[in-house]
Amino acid sequence: MKRQQTLFRRRTDKGSIAVETALCLPLLILFLAVPFFLARYFWYYSVAQKAAHDSARFLASATQLEMVLADGAGGSKLPIASVAEAIVDAELGEIKPALTRYTISVLCDGDTCGGELPQTIRVSVRLWMRDDIFGALTNEYFGEDALRLEGRVTMRYVGN
Repeated sequence: MKRQQTLFRRRTDKGSIAVETALCLPLLILFLAVPFFLARYFWYYSVAQKAAHDSARFLASATQLEMVLADGAGGSKLPIASVAEAIVDAELGEIKPALTRYTISVLCDGDTCGGELPQTIRVSVRLWMRDDIFGALTNEYFGEDALRLEGRVTMRYVGN
């Protein structure tokens, strides 16, 4: 009699693992996907911050002649500021495929560089990152554009 009860109980428990897995699987996927998304988010932020820092450090240590010398074509943009933007552009190379767009802003005393020697250098890198994992959900909160990150560094010009 006891053997029949054990067999009957085992037959009823056969589908319980499949049901438990079906109920827990979305939660497990969520627990795996969120850390991957956050890791990528912070990775992109650190790349933007490091690129802004390297560019600002380069520009802050430029010579006084390079800081006041405009290009020969009559433009107002300094060649050294273009080199600073190229530094940022090169450092963003590894994450560019996942970005919607990015902008680089190089300012001397809150204005475009050139003319007189600045007191401070400010480099700002703005990134718009696509969310490939939760795109349908995060578009509702962050808009259709993308998630915006900004790395910003302000340094004193050392040539003064």
